[in-house]
Amino acid sequence: MYEDHSEEQGPARPGELPAERTEGFSAQGRQPPLPGTENIPHEPPPSAPTPAPIAPPPGERPGQPGPTRGAVVAIALAVALFAGSIAGGFGGFAGAWLATHRAEAPVADTVRVVPPETDEPVVAAAAAALPSVVNIDVSGSASMEVQPELPEGHPGVPRRGNGSGVAFRAAEDGGTYILTNAHVVAEADSIVVTGVDGERRRAELIGSDAETDIAVVSVAAELPLVDIGDSDDLLVGQSVTAIGSPFGLSHSVTSGVVSAIGRSLPGPGSQRGVYPLVDVIQTDAAINPGNSGGALVDRAGSLVGINTAIFSETGTSGGIGFAVPVNTAVRIADQLISHGRAEHPFLGIIGQDVTLDIAETEGLPVEQGAFVVEPIEGTKADEAGILAGDVIVSLDDQPIRSMDDLILQVRRRDIGDRVSLGIWREGELIELVMEVGIKPEDIELPESETPAVPEDPDDQEQD
Repeated sequence: MYEDHSEEQGPARPGELPAERTEGFSAQGRQPPLPGTENIPHEPPPSAPTPAPIAPPPGERPGQPGPTRGAVVAIALAVALFAGSIAGGFGGFAGAWLATHRAEAPVADTVRVVPPETDEPVVAAAAAALPSVVNIDVSGSASMEVQPELPEGHPGVPRRGNGSGVAFRAAEDGGTYILTNAHVVAEADSIVVTGVDGERRRAELIGSDAETDIAVVSVAAELPLVDIGDSDDLLVGQSVTAIGSPFGLSHSVTSGVVSAIGRSLPGPGSQRGVYPLVDVIQTDAAINPGNSGGALVDRAGSLVGINTAIFSETGTSGGIGFAVPVNTAVRIADQLISHGRAEHPFLGIIGQDVTLDIAETEGLPVEQGAFVVEPIEGTKADEAGILAGDVIVSLDDQPIRSMDDLILQVRRRDIGDRVSLGIWREGELIELVMEVGIKPEDIELPESETPAVPEDPDDQEQD
């Protein structure tokens, strides 16, 4: 299952501000649920210093099978901000383990990196990128439902969590914009950023996009900026380095390779028609709770992804991690900075994978494709004349074997692009050209009185 990978320290004492570390580390598919993981205690070494309080002002191409829906995928939520908000707001994201995690991480006074003039590729990558990676501490209110240890009627107390971020652009006012995950800062009342210099700075949320799990925060100070790479150039087997704050251990470095690209990760028990992650990078570089929002860089230290999730049966790294491609992250960040929100390409259909049962029931000439259950009224698909019962088998020159393929290909287009769809309709293969539209913020899914085929509503997706 998909699991929340945020690092949460638990509630502060009633009436007190939480102590912070001095230094530290869908839609076009189903919403990412984060199912609970095992409660694995984490104890800091005895020599760990006491944290100081903060002064007021966490290569597979489309068409190939992905992870099974029953497996545990820990969305590397580097902040299980509130157990309640995660359980509800993320539609079942697994926050059970992290929501009960109470460990404090060791605190370092400084972060030392060696010069980039080295024959060690991981050392060189870390030296180039590490100064731009920050720890992000968040806090906010928690409801009584997730605090059974408090007496009945007791007001909610602050809960804390931590994640990571990457300084990527200078702000016009002299500050710095920082990329992170949307789930890291979701419902946070306070955001504090700590860089390699150990300085803690209050941050402002610029914008957040749950569809891609990307958010932008800003600080007033000028931080070292990471070099932006090109995720379209990534190759399976290429060396990459992950930098972040696993379990609050700031500026930790792990390395691995690009295991796959173009992953789409649906989550079990999710909201109908919503995807958590589409077209992401898979890596075996270790990613753990607290790494969310951190950097995935290439050998040169150029940013190629924002770490966001893991596939795990334990809640910790099992060698399967996921990152949002930097090209997607920067595109979304540009919109958040300019408009405060992001827009997403969208056709406007409710559909599901063609199965053998559907093919037999409907007498289809194909056994693969995206079966249109119903076009959404008022969308570009509706205007273009897509009908219930159509089977989309290609988009431009790309074969479409499933709804996942269709969602992925649409996401790779720009709003306003014209695309050619290959459609089987009533035994005939036709071509339909249509414009890619904008996904509405609030979609009211139609209720079919007589569905075209017997189906499980949870298997339907929207695009």
